[in-house]
Amino acid sequence: MRPLVILKLAGTSLATTTIVFATACQQRKPSPFQFEPAPRPVIAQSGFFPSHNGRVGVDLVSSPDVHLLAVVGEGDSSRLALFNSENGGDSFNPPVWVSEQEKKVTSEGEDSPAFFVTQDDMFAAWNEGRDLRFARSLSWGGSFEKPINVTDKTGDTFSGYPSIGVAPNRDVYVVWIDTRDQVGDSGDNYALYLARSTDHGASFSRNVRVASKICPCCRPTVSFGPNGEVLVIWRHIYPGPIHDMTVAISTDNGTTFSRPQRIAEDNWKIDGCPDSGPAVARTGKRVYVAWLTEANPQISGVRLSWSDDGGRTWAPAVMGSQATLDANYPAFCVGDDGNPVLVFQARDPHERAGWSQFGIYTVKIGPAGELGPPEMVPGLTSSAMRPAVAAGIGGRLYVAWTTEYNGKEAVFMSRGRSMRPGA
Repeated sequence: MRPLVILKLAGTSLATTTIVFATACQQRKPSPFQFEPAPRPVIAQSGFFPSHNGRVGVDLVSSPDVHLLAVVGEGDSSRLALFNSENGGDSFNPPVWVSEQEKKVTSEGEDSPAFFVTQDDMFAAWNEGRDLRFARSLSWGGSFEKPINVTDKTGDTFSGYPSIGVAPNRDVYVVWIDTRDQVGDSGDNYALYLARSTDHGASFSRNVRVASKICPCCRPTVSFGPNGEVLVIWRHIYPGPIHDMTVAISTDNGTTFSRPQRIAEDNWKIDGCPDSGPAVARTGKRVYVAWLTEANPQISGVRLSWSDDGGRTWAPAVMGSQATLDANYPAFCVGDDGNPVLVFQARDPHERAGWSQFGIYTVKIGPAGELGPPEMVPGLTSSAMRPAVAAGIGGRLYVAWTTEYNGKEAVFMSRGRSMRPGA
């Protein structure tokens, strides 16, 4: 089972790290966040469960309002729904339906719905059969407009693994994996496509092919540079086969793109698909990227890099997951202090000889790019998978993931706050 959870909160530099061995007389720095003692199932409280291998999105719009997107049901009865909370996540209202009845929504690992929230609106994109569908809410999640197609293809080919990004000028971008160019067993069969909306998601322009020879089951993503650059980031397949994180840049609003370039030369040789795409965060002029690699034992885990010049150059990658084991599925948010928080699943290296259940870890990134220590979210009683994180106003942090609960898949959430100086 590979459930996926993503958190985002709206509204509201990493330098190389140095390992220091603490002595018994050194005092451990306090955790940057104080979480509630035990996480809680949230969708299960509403009488619904996400589908197997489901993806969940959680977005905080303001302090009391939390919005959680999930695929509920199984098989042909699976449907995309929004669950709204008006009390900061204490409880959730009955679902607001996003997709149409009798339309199967795919929710399998990385190929699951995308969710994006701005100060004004909400957007969702998902794989529905062979079509890529998109819907928006202009009523703070009270209702969603009728879904539309993002793709302009004519054949019955695959389109999935969507991500959504909203540019500073409010243009909406969707990127995804597409097989419309499929020719036999060619390595070009899986291509990366993009579509842009200049009317805030009411319609989309013609589809643009960004790259081919991409990893067929690692979700791509999109971000934006300080001068309006559109950055599309994905796991590319180089000769070998090498699966390394790659970026292409557009300076004309996604009409054309630069040649792909590696963000880091991990040289991960793998004859298969990692099923794990990149996570991005943007703060000021800086774009952060985190991704899984297992190229060799020295750099296995979640790597991290950033660019201050619209993706043209990237800082040397560092190990964001640090000494944790089996780290994977990174997620980002940016706090109201302007600093990013990295979240991922991993095992505690000190428990059961490194074979403990998967926990959820947070890493606070400082203003100069310094990495705080990985801190495990407390109170987990079973393995937690594919976390999501969102930062709210007042230093609030919301982390969600999927796990087994009463024999079914459920969404759990834990809420934290930044520790004030002297607290």
